[in-house]
Order: sequence, then structure tokens, then C-alpha cells
Amino acid sequence: MRNHMNACPACTSTDLRLGPVSHATGRAIARCRSCGATFWGNGSARDAEVIELDEVSQDDYADWTDLKRGEVGPEAWRAVTTKLKAQLPADALVYDIGAGDGGYPALARDEFGFRVSGNDVVEGAVKLAKDRHDVDLELGDISEHGHDGDLDAVTMWCVLAHVPDGAKLLADVNDALKPGGLLYLQTPRCSKVDKGAQLLQRATKGRVNKLADRRIAEHHTILHTEKSIRTALERAGFTDIVVEASPRYALTSRAYLASMNPPKWVLEAGSRAMDSVIESRLAPRIVLDVYARKPLS
Repeated sequence: MRNHMNACPACTSTDLRLGPVSHATGRAIARCRSCGATFWGNGSARDAEVIELDEVSQDDYADWTDLKRGEVGPEAWRAVTTKLKAQLPADALVYDIGAGDGGYPALARDEFGFRVSGNDVVEGAVKLAKDRHDVDLELGDISEHGHDGDLDAVTMWCVLAHVPDGAKLLADVNDALKPGGLLYLQTPRCSKVDKGAQLLQRATKGRVNKLADRRIAEHHTILHTEKSIRTALERAGFTDIVVEASPRYALTSRAYLASMNPPKWVLEAGSRAMDSVIESRLAPRIVLDVYARKPLS
């Protein structure tokens, strides 16, 4: 839990700028002047506790995963896993943090021959992964399952922004990897659109806030820059860091816009317009693909 952030969660700098409080949510966005990360600056992030079936059922979780664009995930999974395979032993154990319905571990197992495991804090996701893909996931945080230098690779698909303590998660991953082990993570990027939305929120003293509130929220607490994610990984002990910006949009446009509760006519027209932008070369690069390695010694 936290109130006002006194230091950047990525680089620990105290040179922060806190924006106005959103009139809709009461949240304020802070920006680190050192590394450029933007994050929830005045709130209380939900602790990474297990979410049981009475909170989110297996069917609820299945409905959420089915809102995603069909081939966007698998296309990215194949591209990333091809890069990992070139650097890993044939029988490598790949562990996917926040594995959801198990789609990625199943692909890494079935198409690339890896041994796979993973975890999720949502009990419904763990059950769904077993039912859909015959993937066995651990329930709860990775630090609770005794991984100590036994994993060849760890993957995290849009997980880091969802946890209350990203620095701890990266340190736990470093502990779980074998010396020389690989980490891949995808995380939301602070794009030009985000900077514009935050500028508009500041200019209107928190009155115009829909997009800024959607991108940094209770479930999405930080937007990284290339510099901030590199700094966070270096602090956790990683080397050989490669950071690439990508225009990858996992959710359907309709589902994304619906989460901001617009009028129906805006939802219909906005979804079509957003799809057109995504299909063009104008789409903002809203995520970072990041590769890193645990040192051999």
C-alpha cells in the first residue's frame, strides 16, 4: 500500500513532478524527470494476493481473455520464442509469470519443444490453463514456490505494470533464473499519445482525463520508457539488456474503448477509427519488448 510516492519506482530518483488529481478517479500521475517513467503517484496499489474463484471465476477469466485480438498474441509469442530458442538449450525450462489461460506456455511447449511452467495469482486462470491447454500453473507469487536458480528463462507478458512492487518482482526473477538465464518481458510504454493525454490533463487541472486514467490505473500503475526499464533491470542485476518499442495492441479496439465508458456512438465510430490507425503505420508504439540476462557469476 502507498500514499504519495517519494521516489521513482524504476530508478529511485526523487526528482518527480506530480500532476493534478483526476476529477473522475482521484488519481494523480507522477513523472520522473530522471528516467521519464510515469506512474500512479498518489494511490494505493492492490497487493499481489491470490484472487480466488468467488472473486473471479474461471468463466469470468475466460471471457476476459476472449476479448483479445486473435492472432496478435500468438504472432508475438512466436517471434519472441524464436529469439529465445536461439540462446537456450533444447530442453530449457521456460517459466511464464502471469500466464493467464496458459496460451503462451502451450505454444512454447507444442511449437518449440520447451519444458514449460508458470504462475498466476488468479485461481480461475490456473484452472482455465489446465482445461484449455493442459498447462500446470502455480497459484500465487513466484517467490512463494521455491525457485532458486532452476529456470532457464522467464517470460512476462504485460505483468510488470500490474504488480505493486516491480523492483521486488525483477529481483525475484533474477533469483529464480540459472546463471546466464534469460528474461523477456513486455510492458506498456509511455508513448507520445500518453504524454499528450497527461499534458491535456495537466492543462485542464484534471478535468479531461479519460485516456490518462485508462493508461495509468489501479490495474496498470506504471508506463516505462526505454531508459526507465533499462535502469530498473540494471538495479535488479541484469545485463545484456535490449529494449525495442512496438505498436502491439492485444485488446480489441471495442473492448479497450468500452473500458472508458463512452457514449454508444463514440464507441462505434471510435472503434473503427482506432482499428484503422492500428492497421496503418501511424500506430503509436505503446509497448516495450525487453530482453535481459542474468550474469554467469
